[in-house]
Amino acid sequence: MVRIFTFCCTFLLSVGCLAQSSTYIGAEVAVSADFFKISDPGGRVTHPEISSALWGATIRHTLSKNLFLEGGIYTRAYKLGVAFDHNYGSGGTDRTGYLVPLRVGGRLPLLKGALAISPVVGFTFGVTDEGQGGLLDSTGYKDGATSIRYMYTTTYPSQVFSLVQAGIGIDIRLWPKTLLSLSTNFYGGINKIMNQQIGYVPENGAAVKATQHSNGGFYTVGIGIRREVNWF
Repeated sequence: MVRIFTFCCTFLLSVGCLAQSSTYIGAEVAVSADFFKISDPGGRVTHPEISSALWGATIRHTLSKNLFLEGGIYTRAYKLGVAFDHNYGSGGTDRTGYLVPLRVGGRLPLLKGALAISPVVGFTFGVTDEGQGGLLDSTGYKDGATSIRYMYTTTYPSQVFSLVQAGIGIDIRLWPKTLLSLSTNFYGGINKIMNQQIGYVPENGAAVKATQHSNGGFYTVGIGIRREVNWF
């Protein structure tokens, strides 16, 4: 992962030097929430409300007044869980992901450059540790007259995955060489990295088999700080 980040930094620095552009080093932190895809004939399994922090470092090169390239390295927890009827769920952290984004962005300056709207698109390479997976033994919940007993098994088809990114941010110039960045991003997964087989028995009902899986995708809402640096 260090080698990948070093390559990204070297590539961006080379492009930036050729274009005689500005270089910004930054740090970001964000709240992120995973996307899950559910198949449930019983209609009781719902999206678990689990989130995690994303944080990392970035390097940006402005190729012109309205265009930049950016790379970086992030880390975040990949969580798993099950929820029923939008009001109950169980979950926890099982794997840590390491992400290397490469993206291109535009800049629309406003208020004489004090603000800039910055849409981005890009590609992210990701890898996770092994995780535990395995079986969650039968458990359940009761809410008034509603009760469900359930269990699930978790498997991980892959530790390596790819994401496509689309997002938008606002850069606020704090000082001549410092930017405060507010952003929201969507990361769409391409290949499956987690699969859950869920079995549950609702109150006075027959057993139901459902599935839930993740392609590694998530969305973020975050804040960052960027500082222009002089390499030469």
